Amino acid sequence: MMNNSDMKKIFLISAAALFVGLLLGCASDEAQPVRYAAPVVEFTMPSDAVSATVGEKLTFSAKVVSGDKVSTSWYIDGVLTSSSQEFEYVFDDPGIYAVRFEARNGAGTVDHDYTVTVSDRLAIRLSVGDSTVVNRLELQYLQVAAIVEHGAGVSHEWSVDGTVLCDEAYFGTYQLAAPGSYVVHYRGANALGAFEHTFTVVANERPLEVSFSHSDEIIAILAGRTLTVTATVLFGGTGLQQKWYLDDVEMGTTGEFSHYFVSGGEYSLRYEASNSKGESVSRSWKVTATSTGRLFDDFEAETIGSWFTLGENQPGIERVANPDKTGINDSDWCLRDKVYGTGGTSGYFTLKAPKMLSEKGFDVSEYSGIRFMVHLGQNNYYPRIDFGGTKYASVTSPKFNNEWEVLEYRLPEGKTFDNTKNIVFRMLYTEAGTNISGGGESDPTNNRTVYIDNIEFFK
Repeated sequence: MMNNSDMKKIFLISAAALFVGLLLGCASDEAQPVRYAAPVVEFTMPSDAVSATVGEKLTFSAKVVSGDKVSTSWYIDGVLTSSSQEFEYVFDDPGIYAVRFEARNGAGTVDHDYTVTVSDRLAIRLSVGDSTVVNRLELQYLQVAAIVEHGAGVSHEWSVDGTVLCDEAYFGTYQLAAPGSYVVHYRGANALGAFEHTFTVVANERPLEVSFSHSDEIIAILAGRTLTVTATVLFGGTGLQQKWYLDDVEMGTTGEFSHYFVSGGEYSLRYEASNSKGESVSRSWKVTATSTGRLFDDFEAETIGSWFTLGENQPGIERVANPDKTGINDSDWCLRDKVYGTGGTSGYFTLKAPKMLSEKGFDVSEYSGIRFMVHLGQNNYYPRIDFGGTKYASVTSPKFNNEWEVLEYRLPEGKTFDNTKNIVFRMLYTEAGTNISGGGESDPTNNRTVYIDNIEFFK
């Protein structure tokens, strides 16, 4: 009979044997290799040689029928392009491309090669799309382009109303000179074919726009004179209706306002116009009509009075036809002060107060101011009057607007002209009150010629 000690020994030996057996069994399992089933692929492409054109979408596919843990790859010219069994691809450039498929796992690799020949094609689109009618404004340039998406060596031809006008891809040199419809045709061609498209450009009339002969908001005029303001319709004149109002009283329905101002005062002048499209233009002015004091001379007579000193310059003061019968002066005749030569000068002429009193009975001592119309052209002159040794500048500076304007001169408070002293007009002064520098007839801003009219004294 075994005692307890023997039984323990037998148990320990059995357990050890079991443990060793388990260890040997595990070692046997780890040494067994993993076995994969090799890939089996069904190639579904209809041919190994594939033809396509630039921009055409191609589908590449290969079906893995069986195999464990199979990875797939598609290469185009050696570059991995897709890892799917099927993918789509578009070739942007013509040429011959090598396409390769591979399926692989631990048991092996299956591959297949294709040759893809991509041909060029002609593809053109226009910047106006497939429109048959496009709208523009009159006087705009057409500005349309042919965009070649595919194809080389394309020739271009643009025509308007049957006349070929451009052989470039961009056509932007044709101006839509007048409202109306223009038929535009494009043709682009190369060795692969041709693309053509015809569309109509409708040039719409531009919005109503009107210009005026008087740009200033305030128009100055002497009482006893006619004011003429002209409205010129630049665009949008279809179905135009025009109206002029003076102090809210309708005065005319044409493009010209003309009114004789009998007396001085301030007046409101308004222009309104609308066309058949419902567009409108309005403009308003304040007309300041200055009451005359004593209009000494407006030079309509055929001779100039002896109270003017003539020939002080050569040729000096002369009676001539009005060079600009618009705006505030529609007189037929005026004076011209012209100075020959090229040296510095003030271009002066003299009004003899004593002769005015003795021959015309006109006493200048009753007046403290004098105004006259002047037309400076483009000359940058600042006329002054010289009385009693003092040279007086005008109350407001000349406008240099190449129109007739009124310059006004005032003596100091409490002072009047003296009928024993002459009044000298110095027409060609600088702003500083000095003689102009040398110039000549061809110089537009210093041609040594000005025009004078309507010399008027006021209190």
